[in-house]
Amino acid sequence: MTAHAQPTVSAAALQPDLTAYTDEHRVRLEALLQTPAWRDTINSGLVEEVRRDRLEPGLTRDFIDTVVEQLLGFNETHVRRLIVAGRDDRETLLAAIGCWPPRLRGKEPLLSFLGLTLTYGCNFDPRCVYCTQTWKEPDVDVEGWKSVIDAATRNNGGKGPYIYITGGEVLTLEQDIWGDEGLVAYASRRGAAVNINTNASLITPEIALRLIKVGTAKLHISLDTPDASAQDALWGEAGRQARVLEGIYHLQLARELVGVEGPEIHINCVLTRHNVQHITELFTFLLARKKRVPKGHALYYDLLPHLIPVGGDANDDLRSTAAEVERLYGPAWEQIAAIWEAYQIELGMPEDKRAPLFGPFRNPYQRVAQHGDLATYADNAARGQYGRLALAKSCHVAPTQAAITPDGLQFRCGAHAVRRTQSIGTVTDGGLLGNIRRGVSGLAWLPDPAVCDSCALATVYINQSVETRLQARLDELLAELPAEGSVGD
Repeated sequence: MTAHAQPTVSAAALQPDLTAYTDEHRVRLEALLQTPAWRDTINSGLVEEVRRDRLEPGLTRDFIDTVVEQLLGFNETHVRRLIVAGRDDRETLLAAIGCWPPRLRGKEPLLSFLGLTLTYGCNFDPRCVYCTQTWKEPDVDVEGWKSVIDAATRNNGGKGPYIYITGGEVLTLEQDIWGDEGLVAYASRRGAAVNINTNASLITPEIALRLIKVGTAKLHISLDTPDASAQDALWGEAGRQARVLEGIYHLQLARELVGVEGPEIHINCVLTRHNVQHITELFTFLLARKKRVPKGHALYYDLLPHLIPVGGDANDDLRSTAAEVERLYGPAWEQIAAIWEAYQIELGMPEDKRAPLFGPFRNPYQRVAQHGDLATYADNAARGQYGRLALAKSCHVAPTQAAITPDGLQFRCGAHAVRRTQSIGTVTDGGLLGNIRRGVSGLAWLPDPAVCDSCALATVYINQSVETRLQARLDELLAELPAEGSVGD
């Protein structure tokens, strides 16, 4: 559009309501909005275009229900027969109700999670000090990724799966990600909720608006510490933290200009010995920059961090010591909980309306049931064995998840994909769902301590929750079904 043809923009369009932010952050956003990049973007008519043509984000299928409902569909009738026949050994019955049948009896699995590592390329050069990825030539193009999404959404009933797009830095793929015919728009139209994992440094005003337009449900943005020098040291170059923060602020402004509550922003914080002492300050830093909304609002937990213990065998020298882990998850976490409570009080929320930090916003030790105390967990964490105390006897989750790398290799979960171990096939040859059916035979060897001990616990949490639900259903069946020969038969 030529300069003389640009539409007239109202003052209101240039000044969205930012009163839900702190005074300091509002000033920061207002100044950013007056920059040439934002003025040019607004004058281009893109805000109106996004308001008019925005795709609704897809829906997230419940991770736990997706496993439990399929397992009960396969096994409950058989378990009922066992109970009626007099079998009451809980361990045997639990194994029977939680077992995936060979090749899923020819049925298509229903997925709740699909992890797509689209590229190992990244605009950060040198790379972050904890990055262990090495370049591999991609074997899957955009149409190939769309075929994978087709398979994952074929029988989803218009809901899910949760598609986690990551790299490398996926925004280096530009319109293949955020374009009107890109992968996010394609998945949104298929009913899947899309999360983009990004360093945010490439998010301009235009890209922030286009991410909204294509229905992005959530962004996970990397930030490890509020200390700029420490962050830039972790990321390998001065000035990177400022670029990442600006990308976050562009997203906040884009949401306000369009008048939407998403995409939600979560912060990925990689825990190392270089930032473990900064986590309390990180919470304070983020709370001062988030939109202040009441409990129940879509952005209530916006801009809060997921703590991700550093992975990879090559990162032993970056891991926090056992003493540092104990300090963070003990007294430091009490301070973090108090900071969160004070934030809610400042919002004027009565005590019965406040919410604790939960799920991904809890510390990894508290997030799952541990078969050991904090000191034992801390000793294991110092060796990178974050999941050792929390693994169940069986892996129930795998047939409802898939993780794929740029060369087309398919893995049962993200932890396997990161380590590139125990691939169950390639999507180019075996197909997404066919690989899952064939991979069921290998579940008997999972969890494998050599791989699963290092899990950062998201999958472990789902697995534990599934097992709890299966045990509860088994209790109900044992209570309601008479055995053969019982009185009243």
